[in-house]
Amino acid sequence: MNLPWLDWQAVYAHVAWGVVLAACGVGALSWRKPFPQRFAVGWVVFSLVACALPGRASPACWLTLAFHLPSLLLVACCGMTMSANARCVACYRVLPTGLALGLVIVGTVLYVDTVGWFGMGLYVRGFGPEAAFAGLLVGAAAVLSIAADQSRPAGFAVLLALMVFALCRLPTGNVWDAVLDPLLWLWAIFSLVARIRARRPAAAPAQPA
Repeated sequence: MNLPWLDWQAVYAHVAWGVVLAACGVGALSWRKPFPQRFAVGWVVFSLVACALPGRASPACWLTLAFHLPSLLLVACCGMTMSANARCVACYRVLPTGLALGLVIVGTVLYVDTVGWFGMGLYVRGFGPEAAFAGLLVGAAAVLSIAADQSRPAGFAVLLALMVFALCRLPTGNVWDAVLDPLLWLWAIFSLVARIRARRPAAAPAQPA
């Protein structure tokens, strides 16, 4: 079992939460038309600087206490959505369907196993050699999605998360923490709900008697 260096974890917490906060603000600003680009840039700079502050002065300290460390994939997806929202691409306010569905399934299985319904110890296996096999499967799925020209930004985000995990073992040394966390799981659920509602046909107007 290879764990990341504590110094790297501390730096990662500040940078990662800064990116997540920046993405939340840019996503909220993207609803305004025209998109307030200068204000968005100011918010990104403010988020990164605020989270870089030491100790309790940093929002990253309190966010880490509340939510632990964000996954690498969440940080990558936040970067992807910031870029898309800056270009006024509304569809990237939600995750791509394939990525969201995979995250919901994997997150639900891990949760059910963690509370003891399966008892397979899937999360603990993320520290062992099985992590390499799981990473290869996830990476292969990402490469296939890129080759098929489907959700290419999401595929690159997954590959980036896996590569950083392979090099630095961030955020915790567990492969599941690199590609999934509770916030990303909730984002995936809301993304699926939003896409299902968007595909429903609009109700026909009532005909006058």
